[in-house]
This record gives sequence, C-alpha cells and structure tokens, in this order.
Amino acid sequence: MSIITVDRVSKHYRLSRLGAKSFREEFARWGERLLARQDSRGKEEFFALREVSFEIGRGETVGFIGPNGSGKSTILKLMARIIYPTRGRITVRGSVASLIEVGAGFHPELTGRENIFLYGSIMGMKQADVRAKFDRIVEFAELERFIDTPVKRYSSGMYVRLGFAVAAHINPHVLLVDEVLAVGDAAFQSKCHHRIEELRRNGMTIVFVSHDMSAVERLCNRVFFLSQGEIRASGDPHDVIGEYYQTVVFSQSGEPGGDGRVAPGGNGRAAEILGVRFLDRDGVEVDSIPTGEPMIARIEYCAHRRIEAPVFELLFYSADDRLHCQYSTVAGSEHIPFLQGRGIVEIECDELGLTPGVFKIDASLASRGAMAAYDWKPRQYLLKVAPGKRVRGLFYAPHRWRLLPAPDAQGRAEDQAPDRDCI
Repeated sequence: MSIITVDRVSKHYRLSRLGAKSFREEFARWGERLLARQDSRGKEEFFALREVSFEIGRGETVGFIGPNGSGKSTILKLMARIIYPTRGRITVRGSVASLIEVGAGFHPELTGRENIFLYGSIMGMKQADVRAKFDRIVEFAELERFIDTPVKRYSSGMYVRLGFAVAAHINPHVLLVDEVLAVGDAAFQSKCHHRIEELRRNGMTIVFVSHDMSAVERLCNRVFFLSQGEIRASGDPHDVIGEYYQTVVFSQSGEPGGDGRVAPGGNGRAAEILGVRFLDRDGVEVDSIPTGEPMIARIEYCAHRRIEAPVFELLFYSADDRLHCQYSTVAGSEHIPFLQGRGIVEIECDELGLTPGVFKIDASLASRGAMAAYDWKPRQYLLKVAPGKRVRGLFYAPHRWRLLPAPDAQGRAEDQAPDRDCI
C-alpha cells in the first residue's frame, strides 16, 4: 500500500508585472480588483507544478532531480503541508518530518534543547519519548557544548546539524530531505548519508532532493526527473539520471566563461564521442580481454570547434552497477592542449586489472575544470573480461615478489642462502 499519493496536483502563483509605488497606488489597485476591473495584462500565472501524479510505497527511498526551478522543493513543501495545492490532492498516510530549509520549524529565541522538545511535540511525540532519544540527538548533532544556547546564535552548519539530528531520530513515517544537507561539512554529509541508509534499511520512507547525482543513485530505489513543473521521466535511478544528463546538463554544457553561441554540431554539442573500441596486445579489435593482459582503448571523437584542455574518461561498471575503475587523462602525465576536428585518443594499459565478468562502460569528454561534460555516453559500451591471471578479490594489481636475504644482528643483509633454518 502506498504511503504517499499525489493525484493530478498543480500549484501556480500569480505574478504581478506592475508594482505599486505608493500606498495610494496600492489602494487604487485593491479597489480595481474588488470591482473586477483589473487589467489582465498586469498579471501572469506561473505554474510551479502542473498535473503531477505519482505514488510512493512504504519503505521506499525516492529521489527528485531536475534543474533549478523545476518544482522539486515545491513537491516537498506540499508533502510537508507547508503549502497546499492549487488543484489536485495529496494524501500522506502517516507522520512527516521535514528538513527542507535550514532551521525550518525552530524558534530562534529558544535553545537547542527547547527546540528538540518543541519539534518532537509538533510531531506528536510524548516528552518521555523525546527525553529517551535526547542524548542520541545531541551526540549526532555534535552540539553538546551549545545545546543550551539560543539557536539564533547558531551558524548555518549548527542549524542543519541539529535539524537533521532531530528529524532523523524521532522516527516519523516519512522523512523529507532537501538539498540542505549540502550546508554541512564533508564529515557531517557522510554522517547524514550513513544515517539515511540506516533509516532506509529499517523501512522508513524517505523522499530525497539533491543535485548530487552519485548520492541520489546510491540512496534511492526510484527517481523522478522534473522539468518545468512536470515529470519528465521516472523509474530506475541510473536510467533517469542518464536522461537528466542528456536533457539538461549536456544541452547546457560548454567551456567555462563561454557565451554558448558558437555553432556546434548537428546534435547541439560542441564536441562528441563517436565510439570506443578495445584492442589486444597485437592491435586487433576484440570484445574480450583476459585479466592481467594488455589492453588498448581507442576513443574516437569529433570537436566541432576548438576545445581547450580536454579531459577524456572511461568508467567501468560491473553487472550490479558498482564502479570498479576509472581511466582519466587527468590522472596521467600526458597533457592534451586542445582538440579540433575529428580524431582518436588512445589509452594503453599494460595489465588489465578487472576480474572476469561483463563490464558496462561510460565514456565522457569534458574540459578541465568544467561543471558539465560536452558528451557523456552512459553504459553504452561493453567489455568482457575473461579469466586470465589468477586473482581473488575485486581487482588484480600488477606486482612482483622478491626473496631477500635475512639481515644480521646489525641489520645488514647476510650473504648466505635465504632458505636456511630459523633458530
């Protein structure tokens, strides 16, 4: 049974193009609205959401992705009943805890201790239950020294630590988490992600909004891609994230500081990957290479205009979508100054470290320091890794063994056979 049902929900706002400059003008405009004589050209409706429908099952972790202004935060605010739909209906069967904005739900004049009990009461918890979890909440937030300080004196990081700690420990039926987690430092973000994974394993329903695609793919069972207030795609996280990149990220990609007006290729990209081929030690194209054998990968590209400081990458994923290794021109000593026209870049590996299996491969082309790639081919190439050198574990690492003579009492190597008896 679903715990959240969103049925044909729309949310729109009325935007005014003409602003009143004085009380007299505002009073006159109010009179015109009262008499229904307002000029229709002075107003405009903006749809934050338009006819959105979906269901979320109990225990699911669902992510919402999309560009800024696509309606992601509006969805969470509707579920949290902070705002209400213009049309349609939202049904949430259970208690909801939300972490949508830093400090949302806290009273600035109250201390951290008082706000913990206040938020717990709002969620319908008894004071005895809040008191039983109080120490765990404070320890998670790492605010033992400041728990009796008014929260108006907290930094934004302290706000979010306390807010998430409370929301994640009062055990609601549904937890709503917005991009607010990005406010914390790296250590706290990691802590939050571990807590979300723990809550998910315990069966809590989590609705997650983030621009961190790796976190969305790792945490979520299902993902919705929102664009201009509508659901563009939904389903498997990897597939939906791939469509988001192709639709939003790559269509807006370009060099940092570029004006984006240079005419690219016919598909709208300034540069693209045309194909990836794998070759063996003899330069013969193959679809299978044994573990520990040499591998050559050739990436064919076409730069429709001059691309400065290009970066090529290949990422190898196992059948269960775990990233096993990455080849990147950034990690090597070679530097490609620019690309122009059509060509091939070659990666040579003396000993392939992947263990036997079938690997799906991402190929990407970007500029060094750019936020988005010119082209990205997610899971579009395959490489079969056959049994070769014997290895246990996830990866074969080339290595050599040497047997050295034992040192004497002064730590110097003795010139005698290494297989002598031990005393």
